[in-house]
Formats: sequence, structure tokens, C-alpha cells
Amino acid sequence: MLPKITELEMSTEEIIEDLPPIGKSFLFDFKKGDFVILNGKMVEIHGIEVLKQWILKVLKTEQFRFKIYENVEYGVTLEELIGSNLPRAFIEAEIKREVTASLLLHTHIESVDEWSFERDGKWMRIKFTVTTVEGSFETEVDY
Repeated sequence: MLPKITELEMSTEEIIEDLPPIGKSFLFDFKKGDFVILNGKMVEIHGIEVLKQWILKVLKTEQFRFKIYENVEYGVTLEELIGSNLPRAFIEAEIKREVTASLLLHTHIESVDEWSFERDGKWMRIKFTVTTVEGSFETEVDY
């Protein structure tokens, strides 16, 4: 006897995989180039703050430059783009593509949107919104 297809119930709930927690790290001051020390100890950060710091570290790491990142998809290739004489529209499109591809490797990041670019000669400020499973936040980085 075959079941009646019209009586089968299909679940329409979205299946969400269990993601590991973001965890903890130590606060890094990118301007000073060192970890933040308070009362003789490194300052711990947790959750979304760890993700924000990871994003800045990825964006400030030029891919293929350091041996530690050989055979690892980590960092971006932006140095030759920023400050080049290529058309601005091309540079911005490549930055969007490169940054988005690098950040989407993180399991907690869902999208990278709402881009803006500010340029002054060889200097550039890039702003965008990162949407994660925990929520959204704006990121800004200077090159």
C-alpha cells in the first residue's frame, strides 16, 4: 500500500546548523601594533568583539606575504589596488569582491553590504556593514 502524497507533511522550518561559539581572544590595538594591557594582564574580549577584531586582522593582512599563511585562505590582496591609477569603479568593485570573499570564509558571517569609499590620493577609507548570525555592525578600515 502506498501513502497518499497529499497527506504527507513537509517541514518548512529553516534548518540552522549549530555553529561553534565565537569564543574569546585578547584585545589588540592596531594603531600601536600591540595587545592592550590593563593591570599587567592582556584584556580579554568575547563574542562579537572577537569577530570585529578578526575582520580587522584579515583586512590588514596581505595574502601570500607571510609564510605562516601559506596554503591558507587568509587575508586580502589590496595593496596593489589602493593607490593605483586604475579606474576608481574597478578598484572599488575589486575591493568589494576581495573583502567579501575573505570575510565569508568565517562561519558566523552571512553577508557584507552597504559599501562606501572615501579616497584622498593614495589613502582610502572603506566602510561596510557585516551581517552575522548574531546581528549586524558597521566596519571601517583605512588603507
